[in-house]
Amino acid sequence: MNIKYVFLLIITILGIQALIMVNTEYTPHYTKLSTERSFFPENSDYISTGNSSFSNEDLEGAHTLIFFGYTNCPDYCPDTLMKIRQVFKKLENSGIERDIRMLFISVDTSDDLSKIKKYVEYFDSRFEGLATKDSELKELAKRVGVYYKEISMDGDVKFFDHTSAIFITNKNANLIGLYTPPVNIDNIFEDIVNSFY
Repeated sequence: MNIKYVFLLIITILGIQALIMVNTEYTPHYTKLSTERSFFPENSDYISTGNSSFSNEDLEGAHTLIFFGYTNCPDYCPDTLMKIRQVFKKLENSGIERDIRMLFISVDTSDDLSKIKKYVEYFDSRFEGLATKDSELKELAKRVGVYYKEISMDGDVKFFDHTSAIFITNKNANLIGLYTPPVNIDNIFEDIVNSFY
């Protein structure tokens, strides 16, 4: 065999090994959480904008970005959902296929499902929303470490202070990490491409 071809073969093999090492040594931008438990409490059942029965089983099979907010939020919620939409569009435009979902959970239990559906689908028709009862929201917030508190009211409109992190579940519906503000769409995109398998 020609030495030139042997040299090219060695370079190719080394290049492939380097790529494999880069991916296995990739450090995600999100804060990793060491938990083996599922995102939702066991045997819990909610109603989502796309499903009359929504549980951990519906989180399985894809990585899910989960954001707690409310439909009357004047600033951070719409900004975050718009940025997540940009991540989805960036994946789409790059031709990169990943099993990734977006779930919005309202911290305002007076937000009904039709209002939540209209709200999330305004940003992207692929986004799904979840409505909860007071007791369900309290249990879920305690489980995953979400803070929320009604801070004011203007007529019928409530305003909340709330955790603004984006939570991440894996394909087994386990909570694996979170993104803390400020949201960086390039970081989320890189993580999805390099570590969401």
